[in-house]
Formats: sequence, C-alpha cells, structure tokens
Amino acid sequence: MRETTKRVLAPVLVTALLGVLAAGCNLGGGGDKAGGSSAPVVLRLAAAEDAEQPESQRARYFASRVSKLSEGSLRVRIIYDAGGEENTDYETRLARMVREGEFDLGWIGARAWDRIGITSFQALQAPFLVTNHALLGPIATGPLASQMLEGLSSRGFVGLALVPDRLRYPTGARHPLASPADFAGARVRVPPSRATDALMRALGATPVHLRGEALTAALANGEIDGSEVSLGTNSAEEGENFLTWNVVLFTKTLTLFAGRRAYEQLDDDQRAVISKAGRQTAAYAAAHPLSESALMRNFCGGGRPVTALAASREDRAALKRAARPAYTELERDPRTKALIDAIRELKAQTPSSTPTQAPSGCAHEAPVTRGRERSPSTVNGTYRWRLTEEGARRVGVKPDDEDIGSIVTMTLRDGGWQLGDDEFSSGTYSVRRNRLIFDWPSAAAVLTFTVERHDNGLLDVNPVLPMDRGDQFVWSSEPWQRVGPPVREVP
Repeated sequence: MRETTKRVLAPVLVTALLGVLAAGCNLGGGGDKAGGSSAPVVLRLAAAEDAEQPESQRARYFASRVSKLSEGSLRVRIIYDAGGEENTDYETRLARMVREGEFDLGWIGARAWDRIGITSFQALQAPFLVTNHALLGPIATGPLASQMLEGLSSRGFVGLALVPDRLRYPTGARHPLASPADFAGARVRVPPSRATDALMRALGATPVHLRGEALTAALANGEIDGSEVSLGTNSAEEGENFLTWNVVLFTKTLTLFAGRRAYEQLDDDQRAVISKAGRQTAAYAAAHPLSESALMRNFCGGGRPVTALAASREDRAALKRAARPAYTELERDPRTKALIDAIRELKAQTPSSTPTQAPSGCAHEAPVTRGRERSPSTVNGTYRWRLTEEGARRVGVKPDDEDIGSIVTMTLRDGGWQLGDDEFSSGTYSVRRNRLIFDWPSAAAVLTFTVERHDNGLLDVNPVLPMDRGDQFVWSSEPWQRVGPPVREVP
C-alpha cells in the first residue's frame, strides 16, 4: 500500500462491528436468512478506498446503523480497496463485481458511473455548480438524490443512498493550477469520469488516470503536473503540493448501492433496514460535514513544504468561461440538463456559506499569468540597490550573510534581463498589470514581483510568494533605483 500522510479530522463516528463472526454467514455463501439459523446475516460491502480515507468513516457509520436497526440480526463487513489499489478503473470494476455477486453492497464515488453508461449523477460533476456543503447536503438528502439513484435500476443495481463527502480542488505538483494558462497543456491526474475528463479538456489540460506506484513513478519523471483532489489524505508521493484553495471544481459524493440479485435475496425487513440505514448515513453526513478549514490546516501543517494559493477574481471568472464546453457536453443528455437546472434553482434558494480560508502561514496569492500584457520596454533601464542587514532581517535571512553590503545591478532591456555579470543569472521578463514576471531558465524558476513605480525612477519591488528567501533577499529586500538606460546587451 502506498504511503500517505494520514489525517484524522472527522467527528468521532460510531465504529461498526465489522469482523466476520465465526458463526456468521453471507448472502454469497448461501446463509440462512429466513429464520433457520440464529446466526446474523453478513452483507459484504465493497469500498473503493482504503480504511484510512475520511470517506471510509461514513461507510463504517452505515454498518453500525444496520447492526443497530436490525438488533444484530444483520451485519455489514467492509472490504476496503475492493476494486484493486493499482487498478485505474477501480470504482467501475468494483461496481461490476457487485452486480456479478462477488459482493452484496458497494460504495464508490458518484463520478464513476458515467464510465459504464449511467449518467444520472453527472449533474454533480458540472463545473463550479455545487461548491459547498450548504448546497450538497440538501441535494443528497432530498428528492434530487432519489432521481439520481433511480438511474442505477436499469443496470442491475439498487441505489440506497447518496452520501455527501468533500470538496474537490486543483493541486499542482511543481506550480499552481490557478488559471486557464496554468491548465493549458498540463497533464492532470483525475479519477476516471467522463464528466471530469470533459472539464479538464475544456480547461486545456490532458486528463490522466493513474494510481499507486504508476502515479508515483509518473510524478518522479515529471509526467504529471497536478491533480484534482479532496483534502484529507495528501502526500508528496502524490504530488499535491500547490493547493488553489478558492477554486472548488465540484464536490465529491458517494453512492451506496446493492446488487440487484443480492437485494432480492433479502426479505422485506432486511431491505427496509439497509434502506433506512443508508438514508440515516446520508443525513448524518449532511449534518456533520468534514471541516474543510480543518482539512486545509492539516494540509498546510503536515510537515512538508506545501502552499495554499488564491486564484485572482479574474482567473476564477476565466476558468468558469473556459469550462462552458463541458456544460455543452453534459447538457446533451436531457435528464442531466434537467438535474443541472434543478440544482441551479436550489442553489438560488440556499444561503451562501462562508468560504473556506487557508491558514495565514500557508496562504499566498497565485502569480498572475493572465491579464493585459504591457510592453517590457516600459521598465527598460539599469537599476541598482544595496543588500543590507535590515533587508536580510525582513525576509528572514541571517544578518551576517556574506552578500550584505554588496551592490546589485539589474539590466532590463526589451524583455531580457541580467542580474550582475553572471551570464547564468539572465533570462526573459514580461510585464502584466503591476507585475514583473522573470523567467530564469538556468534556475528552472519563474519569479514574480509586484512593482510600484515612482517619479524619481525608484521601483518598490515585492515578491509574490512562494519564493525562496535567498531570492527574496537578493532581488527585493530593498527598492531598485534606476541609474540610467540599459547600457549593455543581455544574453
């Protein structure tokens, strides 16, 4: 099993009695459920994720309710990672196993059903539509959930519940995914879903389906640029390093379902128990959503270098515009269009919730990659500034740094820059709004600064974080004084 950074964040849930009792039985094994034996009937619930995922706590809650409502005559045994930890199509594989009778019940993300031709849940994957728990809860516990679950009946399943889970965010492996420009050409790992794939393509990215060791290897080889994820169990091995915390693509919902044949082997009382337990699980999850603020604090405080970034208002609007082709594709299905319209109507009646905020020590503003580009010649010149002890303290560099007291010279000429006389400290720059964006090829870095220009030629230069403290010190710990035009060529 791959190593992950574990989080324990949800409220304490009732732990189910999940072990296989020595005298127990199950439907697949032909156990006596009609009274010929006093042993409990044991239903096998196949869960798509491992036991330490936050969503698995909800599955355990369901199992506890089944035991409670049946007074112990009906039990649920959960089999985690039932679709295979390394299997890319693990959720749809699990669903087929339930339909074929290898398991009695299933627990997978609603997103996966369109991979086997069931489109009744696709409205939940409509981009930027369901973006908070205040809206997801009423959807999962109201009539819309029943309409979505009904879509399972034609394919050999019985839908029992739609269970709210967590929000889904874009994360970057080496740089943020906070604008259409960031997504353009990026390879983004997503759980298999036709609706999610359509969104990634609309944003200009390539959807990639990888899990386990294959994902780890792809990240190590620089083949993956980011992921679409929930917070809760995030790791460096999965490349979830730059979180765009104010861009919620959609929410994750879970489906609890039974195989038709297994369901029909139950008597009326047993069917009533698992149906009621499913509804209670959905209601409990809606009333006790996992705290996104707590999830984000743990993401930021997990002991590894991560950054939570806010996309600009302009970039968020641009992402929504870019996603329109995904809506066009989804709304070709009349039922999906009707459900999207119903969710929009419900959204208009739902009070907006307070947006989640990233912790101050982890939160930064995403570098501007869009907006009106100005001519780089507007900042042409030769600039100088002295590195000082005070400037070192401001950025957290030791005051005895060997560079303190030296004078730095920057040459800017028509989109090319050079720092000092080192040919490796050079590259290209662009000007967007009030920002200078430096591409530094030899350092494999892009440095972005906000700039305020004064009449005397002085430039107040401030870093857009995250940025190495050494770079902050050398580049922006003191204002740049323009001493004349560019007098040398830049490489």
